[in-house]
Amino acid sequence: MSEEEKLGKRLYIMMFIMFLIFLAAVLITCVFYSPKTFTPKISESEPEEEFVLQSEISEEDNSVFPIKINTATSEELQFIPNIGPSTAKLILDYRNEYGTIISFRELLSIDGIGEKTVEILEEYCVIN
Repeated sequence: MSEEEKLGKRLYIMMFIMFLIFLAAVLITCVFYSPKTFTPKISESEPEEEFVLQSEISEEDNSVFPIKINTATSEELQFIPNIGPSTAKLILDYRNEYGTIISFRELLSIDGIGEKTVEILEEYCVIN
């Protein structure tokens, strides 16, 4: 076997090793940066509850809507698109301080809640 053939064989081996390293890096990246799924661990002593992620609820899912804004919990308010924990807390704090919400427009007096949020609340909530 000539020197050129040996060099060519070494080159192919090096390229194959580099390809394997690249493939391993891609696979590791996919594993670490893939979306995580939520699987709660429930002990046998606790009753089984159904856990629902906000991302699993589609906007067309009518089973949770309309939400009663005057009796809704923070978790229920977070089912509404674009309503997170902080906005839900603002609504609950307002409700606790001022009582029953009569109109969605009164929520505009809360710092952090604007027209767009009120429009979303009007779409997904009812005043009870």
